[in-house]
Amino acid sequence: MHNMGPNGPSAGSGEENENLRSDLEKLECHFTWGLTAQDVNLNFLEAKFRDVVSLPEDSLPQEINLKGRTYNHLAYVKHLQGCNQEALGYLGKANKENEDNAKSCIVTYGNLAWVHHLMGDDREANTYLRRLESNESFPTPPPAALHREVFGEKAWSLLNFSKNHYQDAKECFYESLQREPDDKELNTGYAFSLFRWDGWRIKNGEKIPLSTSRSVRQLKKAQELDPDNGMIMVYLALVFQNNGKKLVAGNYIKKALEVSPNNFCVVLRVGKFLRKVKNYDMALHALEKMLKIVPDSARLHHEISNNYRWKAIRGNGLQDDRELILRSIPHKEEEVRLNPSYFYPQLELAMRYAEVKDMERAEGMFQEMFARYDLKPADRQALHRMYGDFQKYHMDSMRTAVTHYMEGMRLQNISTDWEKCRTRLLQITESQGTFMHFEIKKFLSSF
Repeated sequence: MHNMGPNGPSAGSGEENENLRSDLEKLECHFTWGLTAQDVNLNFLEAKFRDVVSLPEDSLPQEINLKGRTYNHLAYVKHLQGCNQEALGYLGKANKENEDNAKSCIVTYGNLAWVHHLMGDDREANTYLRRLESNESFPTPPPAALHREVFGEKAWSLLNFSKNHYQDAKECFYESLQREPDDKELNTGYAFSLFRWDGWRIKNGEKIPLSTSRSVRQLKKAQELDPDNGMIMVYLALVFQNNGKKLVAGNYIKKALEVSPNNFCVVLRVGKFLRKVKNYDMALHALEKMLKIVPDSARLHHEISNNYRWKAIRGNGLQDDRELILRSIPHKEEEVRLNPSYFYPQLELAMRYAEVKDMERAEGMFQEMFARYDLKPADRQALHRMYGDFQKYHMDSMRTAVTHYMEGMRLQNISTDWEKCRTRLLQITESQGTFMHFEIKKFLSSF
């Protein structure tokens, strides 16, 4: 095994480094599960995972160590962001959460070995390899012999990181259930992975009848094993709502709130569900009650802000719509403050200012964003699309709007905003008569 030099981490020989790297690649941990930065928005994931670890204990499920698992997720996100020192800090917290269960430390030790190696501390990396050897987790056994905890951590990690891994998560949960068919957590995870996989298929044009839906059958089985799990009820509500069974869906939502009134994840999902069915008052009541428990959740502020805004949009003159938008703004400002690295809420905040006629503040925010040199291409594309909307709908400057929609399209089809830019350009040619008609048509024909 590789050793430290007298003055700190030692580079070691090429052969030693190769051997260590080979050992690390045999581990079962986040670094070997194919999770890449290209699959996800890392800033969104960080906000999501930080919400979970900030929750009070009575807002977390008692039968699983959700914080320990989430600290591992956070550590890997920080690594992908290039912050390995912060990753070590989160792994230390994961270790502390799991210290009473050696099997639960297996994934954490693997992650620690990787981070120390990447930071040049191969002696410490080998220390964690030895710890894994001591509980017979290294060399990594074949899949059939893996600990249930490792299979579970892998499956939940695949499910929580990206839609690109839903199928892998589904298969991983399925494999685990072959050994422990009545395990509550594994049955729930399998149900959730089937639900998300079905949702992805439906978005891509497939039709999945309720009567033949595997996710519905598995959700009901999971509910039989865990009848007070509010999140299972929320997913069942979503399935029935999407199939036109609105009364059944509504009953599941009410029951979910009854059994899990302080469960952050349940309340957040319920809030989104109620917003989509236009029950804004019930959504706001549940969300604002949860905000008292978790006041620094960017996602809660996001959902509350959205509910106020959509209530204003759907008001049809019956509400003081401007007042509702004004009430949404402080929550959007808090979302931006709590998660400054996530770009999209900043765009939304600029548009909220425009909606209450604070054009100077909106324009100032947009110009600050245009001045940033570090924007990812997808973020810059969203900026051009949103600024085009600002010019079109709030400044009555159609020519400027067209310019920015074109600029957004020139960045190529790298996000959903490309299609939105294209759609807006087509709408302008249809609704504005000859205004820039030929120029826009010529531009669109080049794509």
